[in-house]
Amino acid sequence: MAPKICVPADFGKHHIGAPSHGNLRFNLQGVKVYANSIILSLNSPVIENLTTSLQLTSLDAEDFSREAVDCFIEATYTGEIEALNLGNFRHVNKMSQVFNVSWLIARCEEYFVSYVKTLNSESSYSDMLFAVEEAVYSMSAMKSRNFLDILVDRMSFVSVYNRANFIKRYINLFDLPQAHLSRHRIDACIAVVKSDVHVLIELLILHLEKQGNICLDENTRYLLKNVDLSSCYDRNSDLHTKLYSVLGNLQCVGKDDFQLLLSITKQLTSRSVIQEDDMKSSYVAHSSKSRFVPVQFLQSFLFTNDKFNSEDFIKYLATNDDVHDFYMFFDGLWFQLFQANQISSNSIASKIQSFVRGKQEWAKLDSEYIDCIYETEQTSGFLSEIRSCDRLVTSKKLSSKIVFFDFVAPDGFVEAVFLQNSCFKFQIPNPEYAGKQFVLKTTAMIGDNPDTFHMKYGLLNPNCARFPPKLHFALEAKFGSSSRILPISWNGKPTCDKTKTYWNWGYIKFHNWELNRLDMRYGSAGPRNIKHFISILEDSQCRLIAFLVF
Repeated sequence: MAPKICVPADFGKHHIGAPSHGNLRFNLQGVKVYANSIILSLNSPVIENLTTSLQLTSLDAEDFSREAVDCFIEATYTGEIEALNLGNFRHVNKMSQVFNVSWLIARCEEYFVSYVKTLNSESSYSDMLFAVEEAVYSMSAMKSRNFLDILVDRMSFVSVYNRANFIKRYINLFDLPQAHLSRHRIDACIAVVKSDVHVLIELLILHLEKQGNICLDENTRYLLKNVDLSSCYDRNSDLHTKLYSVLGNLQCVGKDDFQLLLSITKQLTSRSVIQEDDMKSSYVAHSSKSRFVPVQFLQSFLFTNDKFNSEDFIKYLATNDDVHDFYMFFDGLWFQLFQANQISSNSIASKIQSFVRGKQEWAKLDSEYIDCIYETEQTSGFLSEIRSCDRLVTSKKLSSKIVFFDFVAPDGFVEAVFLQNSCFKFQIPNPEYAGKQFVLKTTAMIGDNPDTFHMKYGLLNPNCARFPPKLHFALEAKFGSSSRILPISWNGKPTCDKTKTYWNWGYIKFHNWELNRLDMRYGSAGPRNIKHFISILEDSQCRLIAFLVF
């Protein structure tokens, strides 16, 4: 018995178009294309059924372009997709789905993923347009949100400003003919803007005002039913108020509008029930069984000593009442050495050993914290010494890292952490706290005053009398393919510059010029007192993490 042929396989590209092989006809508009039914059947169970069970010798393919059909046939003959390009991708992908060519479906998805991975804040409108339109087409023609999910994940790499500009140019949601504007396009717009729904609300208000506030149409009802109005309120309360003012001035209100009101009311009621646990977390803000993230330490000392002496500073840290563990000790030492250009100095470990002998109660650093700390050629020697310091770093492989949210673009990180009241639920990777639910609450910074920003965490269950463990917070950033931990030297404050001319967290500077819309403009000379800083570029990715202080 002959072995079963596995596809994809190379049956020979030279056989394409050979008259003796072409026994299956594809009927396109004004043209006929021939291929071998056996080769196609080996790739497609659908074609196998059509040609073997139903004994068809021709297939209607008027919905597909000639280039796509040629690419599809070549792929089944060669097992490769060399002819696949942006121009024929949509129809080739659809043919792979229609004829259930599983390996080609996977290759088309890989092609789409590889394209989407190139999108960032520098991408042009046309670059983003291709990805969005393919996601919309996949939803409408193939009833699949897979491409949209892939695209939305990548949108974290695109700045909020660029996403908003794309949407405003991509489609005027309400001035296009109803037949042209599918609900799938509205769904895509909602997904692409993520929580920045005020972009769509602005378009909606402009549309209603342009129409003279007469009535709602089908598109506006659909958008209002599916958009998160609470996010609009959080991001822009004035715009939220204006929306309801415009809606209140509508001249015609019908049954469909009443149904919309019921739907929105039901969503808000359901959401309030779902968020009951979050409401309980208000306990964290008042309970004595919670912890503030420290904000005082380092602010009184850093940037004030021009004649820096590493031995004096190590002694200062070792004797300072505000330093309670080696995480705080290391962050202060690391940052000051970095500023003083002494990060490559020798014998740091021996100096540390002599000053911290009596600190037996201090918790040691998790080795991952040091292994993943931002490292350059100048800092590798210093970090190697720190790793060898047994009083500072534990040799045990601990599981103490906590991740509060997935990687996002820098401006998304700034907004999620600093510019809105946020609540992040988390668990602690330690058997002692198994099954315990914790919550981190951030209080949004008011205006550009960093003193109004706070981070606090505690147990979610208000009936639990146990005091939460100590955590040490850090920022984890992706630089290309590598991921590095950056110490948050300011322990909870977003900036140390009282002029507010740049956005900076400790020695970490966020390079994103779109933040000027948040009145956080960078000075052309950069931080006046910071000689060195690590830049977070637009194509970087950030997330907030913490380590359990044992």
